[in-house]
Amino acid sequence: MNSVIQGDPVRHRTDGWTGTVAETPSKLANYAWVNRGSSADAYPDMVLLADLEPAE
Repeated sequence: MNSVIQGDPVRHRTDGWTGTVAETPSKLANYAWVNRGSSADAYPDMVLLADLEPAE
């Protein structure tokens, strides 16, 4: 993915988990903060954009 915006549903390409983008990354960033859908963790994970794909 080249760009994501807050609230986008995403899937991790290799690990298979899904979540939503917690914060829109800056144009220079190559990562996004993602809230995992199945995680009870209150804090988002920092994930490389290259590892994300749109979730349906």
